[in-house]
Amino acid sequence: MKVLLVHPEWRQDDFGFRLAAMPEPLGLEMLAAALPDHDVRIADTRCGDDVVAAVSDFAPDVVGVTALTPEVYAAADILKRAKKVSSEIFTVVGGIHASLMPADFFVPAVDAIVVGEGEVVLAGLVAALAAGDGLAGVPNIIYRDESGQFRPTDKVIVEQDLDTSPLPRRDLTAAHRQEYYFLFDRPDVSMATGRGCPYRCNFCSVWEFYGGRTRMMCPKRVLEEVRTIETAHITFVDDNFMLNWKREDRIADLIRSEGINRRYSMECRTDSIVRHPELVSKWADIGLYAVLLGLEGSDETLASVNKSNDLATNDQAIAILKDHGVVIWGAFIVDPSWDVDDFARLRDYVHSREITHTQFTVLTPLPGTDLYRQRAHELITGDYRCFDCLHAVTETRLPREEFYRQYAELYRQADLTPYFDMVRAGTLTVEDMRHGKEMLDFMSRWENYAVHDPILGRSRAALAD
Repeated sequence: MKVLLVHPEWRQDDFGFRLAAMPEPLGLEMLAAALPDHDVRIADTRCGDDVVAAVSDFAPDVVGVTALTPEVYAAADILKRAKKVSSEIFTVVGGIHASLMPADFFVPAVDAIVVGEGEVVLAGLVAALAAGDGLAGVPNIIYRDESGQFRPTDKVIVEQDLDTSPLPRRDLTAAHRQEYYFLFDRPDVSMATGRGCPYRCNFCSVWEFYGGRTRMMCPKRVLEEVRTIETAHITFVDDNFMLNWKREDRIADLIRSEGINRRYSMECRTDSIVRHPELVSKWADIGLYAVLLGLEGSDETLASVNKSNDLATNDQAIAILKDHGVVIWGAFIVDPSWDVDDFARLRDYVHSREITHTQFTVLTPLPGTDLYRQRAHELITGDYRCFDCLHAVTETRLPREEFYRQYAELYRQADLTPYFDMVRAGTLTVEDMRHGKEMLDFMSRWENYAVHDPILGRSRAALAD
Protein backbone atom coordinates (compact mmCIF):
# COMPACT_ATOMS: atom_id res chain seq x y z
CA MET A 1 0.00 0.00 0.00
CA LYS A 2 0.98 3.64 -0.37
CA VAL A 3 1.24 5.42 2.98
CA LEU A 4 1.78 9.15 3.44
CA LEU A 5 2.83 10.26 6.93
CA VAL A 6 2.50 13.94 7.73
CA HIS A 7 3.95 16.20 10.42
CA PRO A 8 1.65 19.18 11.07
CA GLU A 9 2.61 22.84 11.30
CA TRP A 10 0.69 24.52 14.09
CA ARG A 11 2.51 27.76 14.81
CA GLN A 12 0.45 30.91 14.57
CA ASP A 13 3.42 33.25 14.24
CA ASP A 14 7.18 33.04 13.79
CA PHE A 15 7.63 32.88 17.55
CA GLY A 16 8.16 30.41 20.37
CA PHE A 17 10.45 27.52 21.20
CA ARG A 18 10.96 26.93 17.48
CA LEU A 19 13.54 29.70 17.74
CA ALA A 20 15.73 27.30 19.72
CA ALA A 21 14.98 23.91 18.18
CA MET A 22 13.11 22.14 15.41
CA PRO A 23 13.79 18.41 15.52
CA GLU A 24 13.24 16.04 12.65
CA PRO A 25 9.90 14.12 12.63
CA LEU A 26 11.56 11.14 14.30
CA GLY A 27 8.30 9.47 15.26
CA LEU A 28 7.17 9.38 11.63
CA GLU A 29 10.58 8.12 10.51
CA MET A 30 10.27 5.24 12.95
CA LEU A 31 6.71 4.51 11.79
CA ALA A 32 7.91 4.43 8.21
CA ALA A 33 10.62 1.93 9.15
CA ALA A 34 7.93 -0.34 10.60
CA LEU A 35 6.27 -0.58 7.16
CA PRO A 36 9.01 -2.20 5.03
CA ASP A 37 6.54 -3.90 2.70
CA HIS A 38 4.77 -0.69 1.75
CA ASP A 39 5.57 2.45 -0.22
CA VAL A 40 5.93 5.21 2.37
CA ARG A 41 6.57 8.94 2.11
CA ILE A 42 6.84 11.67 4.73
CA ALA A 43 5.59 15.24 4.31
CA ASP A 44 6.81 17.81 6.84
CA THR A 45 4.55 20.84 6.62
CA ARG A 46 6.87 22.74 8.98
CA CYS A 47 9.35 22.76 6.09
CA GLY A 48 6.83 23.92 3.53
CA ASP A 49 5.59 20.57 2.21
CA ASP A 50 2.08 20.97 0.82
CA VAL A 51 -0.31 18.23 1.86
CA VAL A 52 -2.70 18.59 -1.06
CA ALA A 53 0.18 18.49 -3.54
CA ALA A 54 1.71 15.48 -1.80
CA VAL A 55 -1.60 13.60 -1.80
CA SER A 56 -2.32 14.49 -5.42
CA ASP A 57 1.16 13.45 -6.56
CA PHE A 58 1.55 10.28 -4.49
CA ALA A 59 -2.08 9.07 -4.49
CA PRO A 60 -1.73 7.32 -1.11
CA ASP A 61 -4.10 4.68 0.18
CA VAL A 62 -3.45 5.79 3.77
CA VAL A 63 -2.66 9.21 5.21
CA GLY A 64 -1.42 9.32 8.81
CA VAL A 65 -0.66 12.27 11.05
CA THR A 66 0.72 12.71 14.55
CA ALA A 67 -0.23 15.42 17.01
CA LEU A 68 0.83 17.01 20.26
CA THR A 69 -1.82 19.07 22.03
CA PRO A 70 -1.20 22.40 20.22
CA GLU A 71 -1.21 20.51 16.89
CA VAL A 72 -4.69 18.96 17.23
CA TYR A 73 -6.49 21.33 14.87
CA ALA A 74 -3.67 21.35 12.33
CA ALA A 75 -3.60 17.54 12.31
CA ALA A 76 -7.35 17.27 11.80
CA ASP A 77 -7.17 19.84 9.02
CA ILE A 78 -4.50 17.80 7.22
CA LEU A 79 -6.76 14.76 7.16
CA LYS A 80 -9.70 16.88 6.07
CA ARG A 81 -7.70 18.19 3.11
CA ALA A 82 -6.59 14.67 2.22
CA LYS A 83 -10.21 13.51 2.16
CA LYS A 84 -11.12 16.39 -0.15
CA VAL A 85 -8.59 15.12 -2.68
CA SER A 86 -10.02 11.60 -2.42
CA SER A 87 -12.71 10.35 -0.09
CA GLU A 88 -11.30 6.84 -0.57
CA ILE A 89 -8.15 7.65 1.39
CA PHE A 90 -8.04 5.97 4.79
CA THR A 91 -7.03 8.50 7.45
CA VAL A 92 -5.39 7.75 10.78
CA VAL A 93 -4.08 9.86 13.65
CA GLY A 94 -1.77 8.92 16.52
CA GLY A 95 0.61 10.37 19.07
CA ILE A 96 0.43 11.40 22.70
CA HIS A 97 -2.65 13.62 22.55
CA ALA A 98 -4.64 11.21 20.37
CA SER A 99 -3.79 8.37 22.74
CA LEU A 100 -4.72 10.21 25.92
CA MET A 101 -7.68 12.20 24.53
CA PRO A 102 -8.94 10.21 21.53
CA ALA A 103 -12.41 11.78 21.58
CA ASP A 104 -10.85 15.01 20.30
CA PHE A 105 -10.45 13.20 16.97
CA PHE A 106 -13.99 11.84 16.70
CA VAL A 107 -14.47 13.98 13.61
CA PRO A 108 -15.60 13.15 10.05
CA ALA A 109 -12.10 13.41 8.55
CA VAL A 110 -10.67 10.65 10.80
CA ASP A 111 -11.14 6.95 10.07
CA ALA A 112 -9.00 5.52 12.88
CA ILE A 113 -7.04 6.55 15.95
CA VAL A 114 -3.94 4.68 17.09
CA VAL A 115 -3.72 4.45 20.87
CA GLY A 116 -0.24 4.01 22.32
CA GLU A 117 3.02 3.22 20.57
CA GLY A 118 2.46 3.31 16.86
CA GLU A 119 4.97 1.05 15.11
CA VAL A 120 3.39 -2.33 15.82
CA VAL A 121 -0.18 -1.03 15.78
CA LEU A 122 0.14 0.87 12.51
CA ALA A 123 1.82 -2.09 10.84
CA GLY A 124 -1.12 -4.29 11.84
CA LEU A 125 -3.65 -1.68 10.74
CA VAL A 126 -2.07 -1.23 7.29
CA ALA A 127 -1.77 -5.00 6.86
CA ALA A 128 -5.48 -5.40 7.61
CA LEU A 129 -6.36 -2.67 5.12
CA ALA A 130 -4.14 -4.24 2.45
CA ALA A 131 -5.79 -7.62 2.96
CA GLY A 132 -9.27 -6.16 2.90
CA ASP A 133 -9.94 -7.42 6.41
CA GLY A 134 -12.10 -5.76 8.99
CA LEU A 135 -10.45 -3.65 11.68
CA ALA A 136 -12.14 -5.17 14.71
CA GLY A 137 -9.21 -7.56 15.17
CA VAL A 138 -6.53 -4.85 15.13
CA PRO A 139 -5.68 -4.07 18.77
CA ASN A 140 -5.17 -0.60 20.23
CA ILE A 141 -7.17 1.41 17.72
CA ILE A 142 -10.47 3.25 17.68
CA TYR A 143 -12.03 3.01 14.24
CA ARG A 144 -15.11 4.28 12.48
CA ASP A 145 -17.49 1.41 11.74
CA GLU A 146 -19.94 1.15 8.84
CA SER A 147 -22.54 3.13 10.76
CA GLY A 148 -20.09 5.97 11.29
CA GLN A 149 -19.64 5.30 15.00
CA PHE A 150 -16.17 5.13 16.58
CA ARG A 151 -15.50 1.77 18.19
CA PRO A 152 -12.48 0.75 20.29
CA THR A 153 -10.76 -2.58 19.76
CA ASP A 154 -9.08 -4.65 22.43
CA LYS A 155 -6.45 -2.75 24.38
CA VAL A 156 -3.32 -4.82 24.88
CA ILE A 157 0.28 -3.99 25.76
CA VAL A 158 2.14 -4.00 22.46
CA GLU A 159 5.66 -2.62 22.54
CA GLN A 160 8.31 -2.25 19.88
CA ASP A 161 11.43 -4.28 20.72
CA LEU A 162 14.00 -1.48 20.81
CA ASP A 163 16.98 -3.81 20.45
CA THR A 164 15.72 -5.14 17.12
CA SER A 165 13.94 -2.03 15.92
CA PRO A 166 14.72 -1.01 12.33
CA LEU A 167 16.68 2.17 11.73
CA PRO A 168 14.44 5.23 11.30
CA ARG A 169 13.77 6.11 7.65
CA ARG A 170 15.80 9.32 7.68
CA ASP A 171 16.14 9.01 3.92
CA LEU A 172 12.51 10.11 3.66
CA THR A 173 13.33 13.50 5.22
CA ALA A 174 16.78 13.96 3.70
CA ALA A 175 15.60 16.90 1.60
CA HIS A 176 14.89 18.85 4.80
CA ARG A 177 17.93 17.82 6.83
CA GLN A 178 19.43 21.31 6.79
CA GLU A 179 16.23 22.65 8.35
CA TYR A 180 16.39 20.52 11.49
CA TYR A 181 18.36 22.04 14.35
CA PHE A 182 19.00 22.07 18.07
CA LEU A 183 20.32 25.26 19.65
CA PHE A 184 23.12 26.37 17.34
CA ASP A 185 23.67 23.04 15.62
CA ARG A 186 22.28 22.79 12.12
CA PRO A 187 21.75 20.26 10.66
CA ASP A 188 20.91 18.05 13.60
CA VAL A 189 19.81 14.43 13.99
CA SER A 190 17.53 13.23 16.80
CA MET A 191 17.97 9.78 18.32
CA ALA A 192 15.60 7.98 20.70
CA THR A 193 17.31 5.23 22.69
CA GLY A 194 14.71 4.71 25.39
CA ARG A 195 11.02 5.15 26.12
CA GLY A 196 9.07 6.10 29.19
CA CYS A 197 10.05 7.59 32.53
CA PRO A 198 9.87 6.14 36.05
CA TYR A 199 9.09 9.52 37.61
CA ARG A 200 5.65 11.06 38.05
CA CYS A 201 5.86 14.80 37.38
CA ASN A 202 2.27 15.98 37.41
CA PHE A 203 2.60 18.17 34.30
CA CYS A 204 4.10 15.43 32.11
CA SER A 205 2.20 13.34 29.58
CA VAL A 206 5.14 11.05 28.73
CA TRP A 207 4.82 8.62 31.63
CA GLU A 208 1.06 8.64 31.17
CA PHE A 209 1.48 7.69 27.50
CA TYR A 210 3.82 4.81 28.31
CA GLY A 211 1.74 3.62 31.24
CA GLY A 212 4.58 4.18 33.70
CA ARG A 213 6.77 1.61 31.95
CA THR A 214 10.34 2.26 30.83
CA ARG A 215 12.71 0.38 28.58
CA MET A 216 15.99 1.17 26.90
CA MET A 217 17.84 0.23 23.73
CA CYS A 218 20.94 -1.92 24.22
CA PRO A 219 24.35 -0.29 23.63
CA LYS A 220 25.01 -2.36 20.51
CA ARG A 221 21.82 -1.14 18.82
CA VAL A 222 22.57 2.47 19.85
CA LEU A 223 26.01 2.25 18.26
CA GLU A 224 24.53 0.71 15.11
CA GLU A 225 22.41 3.82 14.65
CA VAL A 226 25.13 6.30 15.61
CA ARG A 227 27.32 4.80 12.88
CA THR A 228 24.76 5.73 10.22
CA ILE A 229 24.52 9.39 11.19
CA GLU A 230 26.53 11.82 9.09
CA THR A 231 25.76 15.13 10.78
CA ALA A 232 28.27 16.61 13.21
CA HIS A 233 25.69 16.79 16.01
CA ILE A 234 23.30 14.23 17.54
CA THR A 235 20.56 15.02 20.03
CA PHE A 236 19.42 12.17 22.28
CA VAL A 237 15.73 12.85 22.90
CA ASP A 238 15.23 10.34 25.72
CA ASP A 239 13.52 11.94 28.71
CA ASN A 240 16.48 10.99 30.91
CA PHE A 241 19.39 9.69 28.90
CA MET A 242 21.50 8.86 31.97
CA LEU A 243 18.80 6.78 33.66
CA ASN A 244 20.85 3.56 33.40
CA TRP A 245 24.44 4.55 34.04
CA LYS A 246 25.89 1.13 33.16
CA ARG A 247 24.28 1.28 29.74
CA GLU A 248 25.41 4.85 29.04
CA ASP A 249 28.92 3.99 30.24
CA ARG A 250 29.07 1.13 27.75
CA ILE A 251 27.71 3.29 24.93
CA ALA A 252 30.46 5.84 25.57
CA ASP A 253 33.09 3.10 25.50
CA LEU A 254 31.79 1.78 22.16
CA ILE A 255 31.74 5.26 20.62
CA ARG A 256 35.29 5.90 21.78
CA SER A 257 36.56 2.51 20.59
CA GLU A 258 35.28 3.19 17.07
CA GLY A 259 36.75 6.69 16.95
CA ILE A 260 33.40 8.29 16.16
CA ASN A 261 33.75 12.08 16.21
CA ARG A 262 30.44 13.79 16.99
CA ARG A 263 28.96 16.37 19.34
CA TYR A 264 26.08 15.25 21.53
CA SER A 265 23.22 16.90 23.40
CA MET A 266 20.86 15.15 25.77
CA GLU A 267 18.20 15.61 28.43
CA CYS A 268 19.03 14.40 31.95
CA ARG A 269 17.77 14.59 35.49
CA THR A 270 20.15 16.32 37.85
CA ASP A 271 20.10 13.46 40.37
CA SER A 272 21.38 11.09 37.67
CA ILE A 273 24.29 13.45 37.04
CA VAL A 274 25.11 13.81 40.72
CA ARG A 275 25.08 10.05 41.27
CA HIS A 276 27.55 9.49 38.43
CA PRO A 277 29.72 12.54 37.73
CA GLU A 278 32.31 10.21 36.18
CA LEU A 279 29.82 9.48 33.43
CA VAL A 280 29.63 13.19 32.58
CA SER A 281 33.42 13.23 32.38
CA LYS A 282 33.48 10.28 30.01
CA TRP A 283 30.80 11.71 27.74
CA ALA A 284 32.42 15.15 27.74
CA ASP A 285 35.61 13.49 26.49
CA ILE A 286 33.77 11.99 23.50
CA GLY A 287 31.79 15.10 22.57
CA LEU A 288 29.01 15.90 25.06
CA TYR A 289 28.16 19.50 24.28
CA ALA A 290 24.86 20.45 25.97
CA VAL A 291 22.44 19.05 28.55
CA LEU A 292 18.82 20.07 29.09
CA LEU A 293 17.99 20.15 32.79
CA GLY A 294 14.60 20.72 34.43
CA LEU A 295 15.86 23.04 37.17
CA GLU A 296 12.65 24.92 38.14
CA GLY A 297 14.58 27.27 40.47
CA SER A 298 13.17 26.52 43.91
CA ASP A 299 12.32 23.62 46.19
CA GLU A 300 8.75 24.90 46.35
CA THR A 301 8.29 24.65 42.58
CA LEU A 302 9.99 21.25 42.42
CA ALA A 303 7.64 19.93 45.11
CA SER A 304 4.54 21.48 43.55
CA VAL A 305 5.06 19.56 40.28
CA ASN A 306 6.07 16.30 42.03
CA LYS A 307 9.58 16.41 40.57
CA SER A 308 11.08 14.17 43.32
CA ASN A 309 14.21 16.30 43.38
CA ASP A 310 15.65 19.28 45.23
CA LEU A 311 17.56 22.50 44.65
CA ALA A 312 20.77 21.28 46.31
CA THR A 313 20.97 18.37 43.86
CA ASN A 314 20.35 20.74 40.97
CA ASP A 315 23.18 22.99 42.10
CA GLN A 316 25.57 20.03 42.35
CA ALA A 317 24.68 18.96 38.81
CA ILE A 318 25.21 22.49 37.50
CA ALA A 319 28.69 22.57 39.05
CA ILE A 320 29.57 19.15 37.58
CA LEU A 321 28.52 20.15 34.06
CA LYS A 322 30.33 23.49 34.26
CA ASP A 323 33.51 21.77 35.47
CA HIS A 324 33.45 19.74 32.25
CA GLY A 325 32.61 22.64 29.94
CA VAL A 326 29.12 21.34 29.11
CA VAL A 327 26.51 23.92 28.11
CA ILE A 328 23.51 23.91 30.44
CA TRP A 329 20.11 24.45 28.86
CA GLY A 330 18.05 25.24 31.95
CA ALA A 331 14.30 24.62 31.84
CA PHE A 332 12.13 26.46 34.35
CA ILE A 333 8.41 26.29 35.11
CA VAL A 334 6.52 29.54 35.68
CA ASP A 335 3.27 29.23 37.64
CA PRO A 336 0.39 31.55 36.69
CA SER A 337 -0.19 32.02 40.43
CA TRP A 338 3.14 33.81 40.83
CA ASP A 339 3.49 37.39 41.99
CA VAL A 340 6.31 39.85 41.24
CA ASP A 341 8.50 38.49 44.04
CA ASP A 342 8.33 34.95 42.62
CA PHE A 343 9.56 36.19 39.24
CA ALA A 344 12.33 38.15 40.94
CA ARG A 345 13.50 35.06 42.82
CA LEU A 346 13.69 33.03 39.61
CA ARG A 347 15.64 35.80 37.84
CA ASP A 348 18.07 35.91 40.75
CA TYR A 349 18.51 32.13 40.60
CA VAL A 350 19.21 32.08 36.86
CA HIS A 351 21.71 34.94 37.10
CA SER A 352 23.47 33.60 40.19
CA ARG A 353 23.99 30.20 38.53
CA GLU A 354 24.94 31.84 35.21
CA ILE A 355 22.49 29.75 33.19
CA THR A 356 23.07 31.18 29.72
CA HIS A 357 20.67 28.94 27.77
CA THR A 358 17.19 29.17 29.25
CA GLN A 359 13.70 27.88 28.58
CA PHE A 360 10.77 29.18 30.61
CA THR A 361 7.46 27.35 30.30
CA VAL A 362 4.13 28.41 31.73
CA LEU A 363 2.71 25.65 33.92
CA THR A 364 0.04 24.14 31.68
CA PRO A 365 -2.51 21.42 32.54
CA LEU A 366 -1.95 19.36 29.39
CA PRO A 367 -4.88 17.02 28.65
CA GLY A 368 -4.30 13.53 29.96
CA THR A 369 -1.95 14.52 32.77
CA ASP A 370 -2.38 14.50 36.54
CA LEU A 371 -2.27 18.29 36.50
CA TYR A 372 -5.14 18.38 33.99
CA ARG A 373 -7.25 16.11 36.15
CA GLN A 374 -6.53 18.31 39.16
CA ARG A 375 -7.06 21.69 37.52
CA ALA A 376 -9.28 21.23 34.47
CA HIS A 377 -12.00 23.21 36.22
CA GLU A 378 -9.66 26.21 36.31
CA LEU A 379 -9.12 26.39 32.54
CA ILE A 380 -10.27 29.63 30.91
CA THR A 381 -10.05 28.29 27.34
CA GLY A 382 -10.47 25.10 25.38
CA ASP A 383 -8.39 26.40 22.48
CA TYR A 384 -5.58 23.85 22.22
CA ARG A 385 -3.40 26.31 20.31
CA CYS A 386 -2.93 28.11 23.62
CA PHE A 387 -1.59 24.94 25.27
CA ASP A 388 1.94 25.60 23.98
CA CYS A 389 3.41 26.33 27.44
CA LEU A 390 3.92 29.94 26.40
CA HIS A 391 0.47 31.13 27.43
CA ALA A 392 -1.47 31.01 30.67
CA VAL A 393 -4.60 28.90 30.17
CA THR A 394 -5.69 29.47 33.76
CA GLU A 395 -6.22 32.72 35.62
CA THR A 396 -3.08 34.65 36.62
CA ARG A 397 -2.56 36.26 40.01
CA LEU A 398 -1.03 39.32 38.41
CA PRO A 399 -2.97 41.25 35.76
CA ARG A 400 -2.34 39.33 32.54
CA GLU A 401 -0.31 42.07 30.88
CA GLU A 402 1.90 42.31 33.95
CA PHE A 403 2.26 38.53 34.07
CA TYR A 404 3.60 38.50 30.51
CA ARG A 405 5.85 41.48 31.19
CA GLN A 406 7.40 39.61 34.10
CA TYR A 407 7.57 36.40 32.09
CA ALA A 408 9.26 38.05 29.14
CA GLU A 409 11.72 39.80 31.42
CA LEU A 410 13.08 36.40 32.43
CA TYR A 411 14.71 36.17 29.00
CA ARG A 412 16.45 39.55 29.25
CA GLN A 413 20.20 39.07 29.66
CA ALA A 414 21.96 42.26 30.79
CA ASP A 415 25.28 40.63 31.70
CA LEU A 416 26.99 39.10 28.65
CA THR A 417 30.14 38.10 30.53
CA PRO A 418 29.21 34.38 30.72
CA TYR A 419 28.71 34.34 26.95
CA PHE A 420 32.11 35.90 26.29
CA ASP A 421 33.63 33.35 28.65
CA MET A 422 32.09 30.56 26.57
CA VAL A 423 33.44 32.11 23.36
CA ARG A 424 36.93 32.26 24.87
CA ALA A 425 36.59 28.62 25.97
CA GLY A 426 35.56 27.58 22.46
CA THR A 427 32.11 26.42 23.55
CA LEU A 428 30.35 29.12 21.54
CA THR A 429 31.33 31.03 18.44
CA VAL A 430 30.84 34.77 18.10
CA GLU A 431 28.09 34.02 15.57
CA ASP A 432 26.39 31.68 18.07
CA MET A 433 26.47 34.42 20.67
CA ARG A 434 24.99 36.96 18.27
CA HIS A 435 22.24 34.57 17.23
CA GLY A 436 21.51 33.66 20.85
CA LYS A 437 21.22 37.31 21.82
CA GLU A 438 18.72 37.86 18.99
CA MET A 439 16.60 34.94 20.21
CA LEU A 440 16.64 36.20 23.79
CA ASP A 441 15.72 39.70 22.72
CA PHE A 442 12.78 38.37 20.72
CA MET A 443 11.55 36.21 23.61
CA SER A 444 11.86 39.15 26.00
CA ARG A 445 9.13 41.18 24.25
CA TRP A 446 5.99 40.68 26.27
CA GLU A 447 3.70 41.73 23.41
CA ASN A 448 4.65 38.55 21.53
CA TYR A 449 2.94 36.46 24.20
CA ALA A 450 -0.17 38.63 24.36
CA VAL A 451 -0.92 38.17 20.65
CA HIS A 452 -2.49 34.74 21.15
CA ASP A 453 -3.37 34.90 24.83
CA PRO A 454 -6.84 33.45 25.53
CA ILE A 455 -8.04 36.81 26.88
CA LEU A 456 -5.72 39.52 25.56
CA GLY A 457 -5.20 38.23 22.05
CA ARG A 458 -6.70 36.68 18.96
CA SER A 459 -7.65 33.48 20.77
CA ARG A 460 -10.19 35.22 23.00
CA ALA A 461 -13.05 33.78 20.91
CA ALA A 462 -12.22 30.39 22.35
CA LEU A 463 -13.81 31.52 25.61
CA ALA A 464 -17.18 31.17 23.92
CA ASP A 465 -16.52 27.55 22.86
